[in-house]
Amino acid sequence: MENQLTNNANALRLFFTEEVFLVKDESVEILPLRNAEPVFVPENVSSVAEKELNITEEVIQIPEIKPTQTPKVYPQTPEIPHIVAEPQAPKTFKFLGGNKKSVLILVNDELHDVSTEQGRELLRKIVKAVDLGTPDFAILNYSNYKGTDFTELYNFFKPVTMLSFGVEIAHLKLNLIWQNEIIVHGPTRIIFAPNLHHLDSDITAKKLLWGNLQKIK
Repeated sequence: MENQLTNNANALRLFFTEEVFLVKDESVEILPLRNAEPVFVPENVSSVAEKELNITEEVIQIPEIKPTQTPKVYPQTPEIPHIVAEPQAPKTFKFLGGNKKSVLILVNDELHDVSTEQGRELLRKIVKAVDLGTPDFAILNYSNYKGTDFTELYNFFKPVTMLSFGVEIAHLKLNLIWQNEIIVHGPTRIIFAPNLHHLDSDITAKKLLWGNLQKIK
């Protein structure tokens, strides 16, 4: 059987002889499309692409790098070695006696080893009064070691008792005050008196000295 379908316009007019009218149906509502997507505009895309291309070209462009000046080389200062002060050797002293009982006797006479004849005789009476012999004490003439302080003397002699004739507190750099009484400075008992030669003729000073000597016997 032959196919009866045809697309020929002249043939179709033989079957559809009546006029056809298009009438608008107001009862039918045509809803708008939801989620309408923007229409693709080729011109906009071309414009955006052109801008991106321009940006890319600007980023890619690298400014010309000019050669920098050669850095200056400064000579290195030689390192100065740290100088460590060498510890000083303890001061030594030339003295008379044996110092077995750690009794230091200071005199201050620039003309004699100990004192004048009157001064030496007075000293013999003093050491006898406190039951000391020559091996028990040390006699040091301070005039040969001016500027020596108490600490230096103590480090060498380790005196338990010190009798100072003509050597004052200021000479030994002690922050003390002599009030005619025995001074206890650390482990040392100290008695100050005038120079032996002058002490021999000073009755008041001799009485004070005798009173203090009785306390250290």
